[in-house]
Amino acid sequence: MARNWMRTLRPASFRGVPFLVESDDHDGSARRVVVHEISGGERHLTEDMGAMARTVFVIAYVTGDAADARAIALEAACGAPGPALLMLPIDLARQMHCTACRRNRNRDQGGYIAFDLEFVSAGDSSGAAQSGLGMLRDAFSGDLDAVAAALAR
Repeated sequence: MARNWMRTLRPASFRGVPFLVESDDHDGSARRVVVHEISGGERHLTEDMGAMARTVFVIAYVTGDAADARAIALEAACGAPGPALLMLPIDLARQMHCTACRRNRNRDQGGYIAFDLEFVSAGDSSGAAQSGLGMLRDAFSGDLDAVAAALAR
Protein backbone atom coordinates (compact mmCIF):
# COMPACT_ATOMS: atom_id res chain seq x y z
CA MET A 1 0.00 0.00 0.00
CA ALA A 2 1.36 3.41 -1.00
CA ARG A 3 1.71 6.30 1.41
CA ASN A 4 -1.08 8.87 1.27
CA TRP A 5 1.10 12.00 1.16
CA MET A 6 -1.76 14.46 1.53
CA ARG A 7 -2.78 12.90 4.87
CA THR A 8 0.74 13.08 6.29
CA LEU A 9 1.35 16.76 5.55
CA ARG A 10 1.33 19.05 8.58
CA PRO A 11 -0.21 22.53 8.57
CA ALA A 12 2.30 25.30 7.84
CA SER A 13 2.74 28.33 10.08
CA PHE A 14 5.18 31.03 11.15
CA ARG A 15 4.88 32.53 14.64
CA GLY A 16 1.71 30.47 14.90
CA VAL A 17 0.10 32.23 11.90
CA PRO A 18 -1.16 29.54 9.50
CA PHE A 19 -0.71 29.54 5.73
CA LEU A 20 -0.83 27.05 2.87
CA VAL A 21 2.23 26.01 0.87
CA GLU A 22 2.39 25.82 -2.91
CA SER A 23 6.08 24.90 -2.83
CA ASP A 24 9.18 25.23 -0.72
CA ASP A 25 12.81 25.22 -1.72
CA HIS A 26 15.76 24.74 0.59
CA ASP A 27 19.39 25.30 -0.11
CA GLY A 28 21.14 22.14 1.00
CA SER A 29 23.90 21.65 3.46
CA ALA A 30 26.71 23.69 2.01
CA ARG A 31 30.04 25.12 3.09
CA ARG A 32 31.39 28.64 2.93
CA VAL A 33 34.65 28.31 1.03
CA VAL A 34 36.98 31.19 0.20
CA VAL A 35 39.24 30.78 -2.81
CA HIS A 36 42.61 32.54 -2.58
CA GLU A 37 44.12 33.01 -6.03
CA ILE A 38 47.82 33.80 -5.77
CA SER A 39 49.12 36.55 -8.03
CA GLY A 40 51.45 35.12 -10.68
CA GLY A 41 50.80 31.58 -9.49
CA GLU A 42 49.34 28.58 -11.20
CA ARG A 43 47.67 27.25 -8.08
CA HIS A 44 45.09 28.48 -5.63
CA LEU A 45 44.29 27.86 -1.97
CA THR A 46 40.89 27.20 -0.47
CA GLU A 47 39.81 27.97 3.08
CA ASP A 48 36.80 26.28 4.67
CA MET A 49 34.93 28.93 6.66
CA GLY A 50 32.29 26.57 8.11
CA ALA A 51 28.69 25.74 7.38
CA MET A 52 26.46 28.19 5.51
CA ALA A 53 23.27 29.42 7.15
CA ARG A 54 20.32 27.47 5.79
CA THR A 55 17.88 29.41 3.65
CA VAL A 56 14.31 28.36 2.90
CA PHE A 57 12.16 29.84 0.12
CA VAL A 58 8.40 29.30 0.36
CA ILE A 59 5.60 30.11 -2.06
CA ALA A 60 2.71 30.42 0.37
CA TYR A 61 -0.90 31.49 0.13
CA VAL A 62 -4.00 32.21 2.19
CA THR A 63 -7.54 31.67 0.96
CA GLY A 64 -11.17 32.13 1.87
CA ASP A 65 -13.50 34.91 2.87
CA ALA A 66 -11.00 36.07 5.52
CA ALA A 67 -7.98 35.92 3.18
CA ASP A 68 -7.36 39.64 3.61
CA ALA A 69 -7.20 39.35 7.42
CA ARG A 70 -5.04 36.21 7.15
CA ALA A 71 -2.67 38.06 4.80
CA ILE A 72 -2.33 40.95 7.25
CA ALA A 73 -1.56 38.50 10.07
CA LEU A 74 1.08 36.70 7.98
CA GLU A 75 2.73 39.98 6.97
CA ALA A 76 2.82 41.07 10.63
CA ALA A 77 4.38 37.75 11.68
CA CYS A 78 7.03 38.08 8.98
CA GLY A 79 7.79 41.68 9.94
CA ALA A 80 8.20 41.03 13.65
CA PRO A 81 11.79 41.08 14.96
CA GLY A 82 13.70 38.00 16.02
CA PRO A 83 13.47 34.35 15.09
CA ALA A 84 10.34 32.24 15.46
CA LEU A 85 9.16 28.73 14.79
CA LEU A 86 8.62 27.92 11.10
CA MET A 87 6.46 24.86 10.50
CA LEU A 88 6.35 23.40 6.99
CA PRO A 89 4.28 20.43 5.80
CA ILE A 90 7.13 17.90 5.57
CA ASP A 91 10.17 19.32 7.39
CA LEU A 92 10.85 19.49 11.09
CA ALA A 93 9.97 22.78 12.78
CA ARG A 94 12.94 25.19 13.03
CA GLN A 95 13.73 28.57 14.51
CA MET A 96 14.04 30.93 11.54
CA HIS A 97 14.14 34.64 10.71
CA CYS A 98 11.87 35.86 7.91
CA THR A 99 14.14 37.91 5.64
CA ALA A 100 11.69 38.59 2.80
CA CYS A 101 7.91 38.70 2.47
CA ARG A 102 6.47 39.68 -0.90
CA ARG A 103 2.67 39.65 -1.32
CA ASN A 104 0.97 38.98 -4.65
CA ARG A 105 -2.74 39.64 -5.27
CA ASN A 106 -4.54 39.22 -8.58
CA ARG A 107 -7.80 40.88 -9.50
CA ASP A 108 -9.19 37.64 -10.94
CA GLN A 109 -8.40 35.57 -7.86
CA GLY A 110 -10.59 36.98 -5.11
CA GLY A 111 -10.07 35.24 -1.78
CA TYR A 112 -6.57 34.08 -2.76
CA ILE A 113 -3.42 35.97 -1.74
CA ALA A 114 0.02 34.55 -2.49
CA PHE A 115 3.37 35.26 -0.83
CA ASP A 116 7.01 34.70 -1.70
CA LEU A 117 8.71 34.15 1.65
CA GLU A 118 12.37 33.75 2.49
CA PHE A 119 13.72 32.47 5.80
CA VAL A 120 17.22 32.03 7.21
CA SER A 121 18.05 29.73 10.11
CA ALA A 122 18.41 31.39 13.49
CA GLY A 123 21.97 31.54 14.72
CA ASP A 124 23.28 30.16 17.98
CA SER A 125 22.20 32.64 20.65
CA SER A 126 24.10 30.94 23.49
CA GLY A 127 27.23 32.96 22.81
CA ALA A 128 25.82 36.00 21.09
CA ALA A 129 28.03 36.43 18.08
CA GLN A 130 29.66 39.81 17.91
CA SER A 131 31.05 41.39 14.79
CA GLY A 132 34.77 41.99 14.40
CA LEU A 133 34.09 45.73 14.50
CA GLY A 134 32.19 45.33 17.79
CA MET A 135 35.04 43.31 19.32
CA LEU A 136 37.56 45.93 18.15
CA ARG A 137 35.42 48.72 19.64
CA ASP A 138 35.22 46.87 22.99
CA ALA A 139 38.96 46.22 23.06
CA PHE A 140 39.74 49.84 22.15
CA SER A 141 37.39 51.31 24.76
CA GLY A 142 38.79 48.92 27.40
CA ASP A 143 42.33 50.11 26.61
CA LEU A 144 41.22 53.74 26.85
CA ASP A 145 39.82 53.09 30.33
CA ALA A 146 43.13 51.52 31.38
CA VAL A 147 45.11 54.47 29.93
CA ALA A 148 42.83 57.00 31.65
CA ALA A 149 43.22 55.20 34.98
CA ALA A 150 47.02 55.12 34.60
CA LEU A 151 47.11 58.84 33.77
CA ALA A 152 44.90 59.64 36.75
CA ARG A 153 47.44 57.95 39.07
